[in-house]
Amino acid sequence: MRKCPVCDLELSSVEYEGYIVRRCGSCNGHLMRLNKMKFIERVNHKTQEQLKSEASAEFSGSSTQRLRCPRCHAPMHKEAIDLPVLDLQYDICTGCSLVWLDGGELGLVQLAYQAGSGFLNAQELKRRMQELEASPERKAIFKANLAKLPETKHPVEEVLGEAVEALDGVLRSLIVARF
Repeated sequence: MRKCPVCDLELSSVEYEGYIVRRCGSCNGHLMRLNKMKFIERVNHKTQEQLKSEASAEFSGSSTQRLRCPRCHAPMHKEAIDLPVLDLQYDICTGCSLVWLDGGELGLVQLAYQAGSGFLNAQELKRRMQELEASPERKAIFKANLAKLPETKHPVEEVLGEAVEALDGVLRSLIVARF
């Protein structure tokens, strides 16, 4: 069993957003692999209010001390969490790819991702698709309008076509100039 790099207490395995992670019952920090953290930040099972509540209840600041990896005991490095208003860092072991998030930081990571334009655009598209699927009339109108759109080439094909035409013109002028 792994020990908390902050409290040196045993970490317990818990389910968080559908993933098993290790958690410290004392400081509420979480230990997981980096790729698991990246998956979790994109999950939106919890509402923003739930995440805010979790973050405010558990967050007491990022650890400032240099932590040691609970697996290999090598020093962990600090990596910035991209948040617009807070300067936070998580700890990562580059050898093991294990990440330590202090209490509340996992919720903050999810909130930061959900506040980003990519997530918001995806949610709006998802909402619009659900509305479209829910209304057979709207879906039929959409398909009819889609069928009326003119056929267009792929943007790369258009650019290549223009480049070939320009190159052809240059080659023809060179040939004419030589003779």
